[in-house]
Amino acid sequence: MPDVVLVAPDTFKGSLSAREAAGAMARGWRSVRPQDEIHELPLSDGGEGVVETLVAATGGSVGWARVTDALGRPLRAPYARLADGKTVVVELSAAAGLVQVPVELRNPLLTTTRGVGKLIAAAWDEAPFARLILALGGSATVDAGVGLLQALGVRFLDAGGVELPPGGGALSRLAAIDASAAHPVLGAARIELAVDVSNPLLGPRGAAPVYAPQKGASVEQVRVLEAALARVAEVLERQFGVRVHERPGTGSAGGVPATLVAIARASVRPGFDLIAEAVGLDEALEGASLVITGEGSLDAQSFEGKVVGRLAERCRARGIPLFAIAGVLTPEGEALLAKAGGAALPLVAGPISLEAAMAKAEGLLEAAASRLARFTRGHPAPSR
Repeated sequence: MPDVVLVAPDTFKGSLSAREAAGAMARGWRSVRPQDEIHELPLSDGGEGVVETLVAATGGSVGWARVTDALGRPLRAPYARLADGKTVVVELSAAAGLVQVPVELRNPLLTTTRGVGKLIAAAWDEAPFARLILALGGSATVDAGVGLLQALGVRFLDAGGVELPPGGGALSRLAAIDASAAHPVLGAARIELAVDVSNPLLGPRGAAPVYAPQKGASVEQVRVLEAALARVAEVLERQFGVRVHERPGTGSAGGVPATLVAIARASVRPGFDLIAEAVGLDEALEGASLVITGEGSLDAQSFEGKVVGRLAERCRARGIPLFAIAGVLTPEGEALLAKAGGAALPLVAGPISLEAAMAKAEGLLEAAASRLARFTRGHPAPSR
């Protein structure tokens, strides 16, 4: 009897989008078991690739706008308008992404999210919308979303009433916030922030100590940024009555949720849950005999809100076999997946350099899915 196979991978970062990975997996499986019914459902945890994933799964269109990157340099960035006509999706990394900033220029004292605000405004100018999904993975910034809000008309002022310049370093001089001329999107749209971490804004697990070093900060700069974010939190609490200091998730993307929660009443949601709901994952799982997923590296972080770990939870609850294909398969990641009821296999069948594997990822993923299809042939998924 044919199986119903749900192919639901994350991105293979640096190599394949989730949509491309799903296509390669489906082709590989189909080459061995053409009688099976295959459904492709690319997934995301709220990082890069959300726009493409949601457009592919739910329909809609992609628009483009001329904005600026984290260093203020011009670039074109995409946003999605979903088929309901009421929902816009923006990736913070499209206009403030770490990958856009050369290593030697990374400095979170200076980098800004201003381009993200410009992107949101451009989507609104095309046609107002009722809901904004803002995916927060992959940022180059630790500016607490101040640049984003400055682009949307909110003024962040020092003690002399002068607007603060871009970057996290200036935030220690924040004295007052003026939202009287804020862009209408901040009041009219329901803003949902898709995060893949639960870190708070401040403290040892906060935005500065944990993530600023990855964005180019020195030990001294981390100290400066922590003090600056603490200042932002103090002003937000004083003016808006919202305490964000220890709130889970506010440390995401250099503290972007902190200001948006307080000023725009945004909600913070685990990215996987938000995306899963939008693409209808639960409905797709109901009819599946088995599930294939995958990502670039299967390790301990895969089980901290990421696609593979969260998908494993849902499959285990339903008694659906889960197989994960990974470019890098660590012993810890394999053990954690086994504990969650799944099984893993490597992208490559033999020795190969990382560079070569990334360059040939699509073909290798197709071949890995073929191997998996042969391995499971004759061992049908258990009925439920």
